[in-house]
Amino acid sequence: METDHRIIADKVPLTLAHLTVQEVPPADAITIAAETGFQYATMRLHSPRLGAKNLSTRELNDEVQKALLVSRESGVLVSSIEALVLAPETDILTYTTILEAAAKLSARCVLVVAFDNVYSRMLDNFGALSASASQLGLGLEIEFMVFSEIKDLQKAMQVLADAGSPNDKIVIDVLHLLRSGGSPEDILRVPPAMISQIQLSDGPKYAGPECLVEEARFDRMFIGEGEFPLTEILSKRPPAVPLALEIPAERLRLQGISAQERALRARRSFESLVSTRLLPRAR
Repeated sequence: METDHRIIADKVPLTLAHLTVQEVPPADAITIAAETGFQYATMRLHSPRLGAKNLSTRELNDEVQKALLVSRESGVLVSSIEALVLAPETDILTYTTILEAAAKLSARCVLVVAFDNVYSRMLDNFGALSASASQLGLGLEIEFMVFSEIKDLQKAMQVLADAGSPNDKIVIDVLHLLRSGGSPEDILRVPPAMISQIQLSDGPKYAGPECLVEEARFDRMFIGEGEFPLTEILSKRPPAVPLALEIPAERLRLQGISAQERALRARRSFESLVSTRLLPRAR
């Protein structure tokens, strides 16, 4: 009997990552996720970008209430909240409202990126943030990026080991894994319980260092359009680890292609990959 690959795709819980539809408000991102076949969504309530204008406390509360309503009506759950920055000047107390918002949204974790080149200070701040998150029933998830101070998977694992925080995990974004010199086999070196999610996108095999930030934030390819070893990466994925599609495509937004259309294209590109290889079902 011929396999219905669309059904198989539907059996793999998928997260719509914020960057794929980054221009829309959080509640709209959840709506788009529901309308395009995703079970989860990540939400950006705090930007890690230098000079970005972040929400006031009142604005944050309003966004959380809107997102909660849409989540309950649609059934799409919030998997994680983005993104808190560990920088030299970071005051962990200023992130209390973001952590509280994440708890209200029943998110599993809050994403953290590091731009502090003093390791001991960064580690102290990470530990303090982890303790605050834990009190609210949250974990942290580290995202390593070659242009941050946690540059690769090995360094992210070192941070978790040095922090001694069993509730915290690592995001494996395949773009950052490959751009930092990693390989699909590296996934097998990480205990499955330490991986919060694997983020999928595609791209050329090589990219110059001058392109890395722009590529990561605005210019990724849909699955199957590039040269990433995605089939091999997925074959190394522990079955219980969630998958997310993080495919910002600013070139398409500028052409007038809506956030919903881009999310649907991301979903369909994943289904196309599934049609060529069966994925282990999440348990």
